[in-house]
Amino acid sequence: MKKIDKVLLWVTPLIAILVAVNQFYRVHSFDLSTWQGGGFGMFSSVDTIDSRFFKVYLNVGLETIPVQLKDAFGVPATVARAEPTEENLENLARQIYQANWIHSGTFTSDPHKQDNYRPVLVFIHKAHIEDTDEPVNIEGVVLELWKTRFNSKTNTIKTYKFTEYAYPNNPS
Repeated sequence: MKKIDKVLLWVTPLIAILVAVNQFYRVHSFDLSTWQGGGFGMFSSVDTIDSRFFKVYLNVGLETIPVQLKDAFGVPATVARAEPTEENLENLARQIYQANWIHSGTFTSDPHKQDNYRPVLVFIHKAHIEDTDEPVNIEGVVLELWKTRFNSKTNTIKTYKFTEYAYPNNPS
């Protein structure tokens, strides 16, 4: 066997080991999903980007109002779900904070309880703001990233709050 053949014989396993070590490090250091972190173990886990979701709350005056993320936040939200570093969470929260939000009526989970009504805020793209729309002054954003976990002992899937991020971090 030639010397080059011996070297090539060890190159592939060495590369595979380096990729595995890198993936293991990134998954544990940056909280990547097994799919995002290189794919090792991707079929053995329910922790995919799609099983991670945000609950988003806007602080308006004394109220904390839940809102839904719209397509305008799709890319930063996907990046933050896949790799929830402080930088990625701050980027998403900042974009939500700087967006245009308007009141869009109220809702209630029980129409028989008058005091159960809460305001609804809707994201409006600048191009679609009308003169009658009054923007809401957002004082802060709270992001909660939730993950899904499978419990093999009880055969149940549960969600849990993985991390929380508030923006701005130090309100003045």
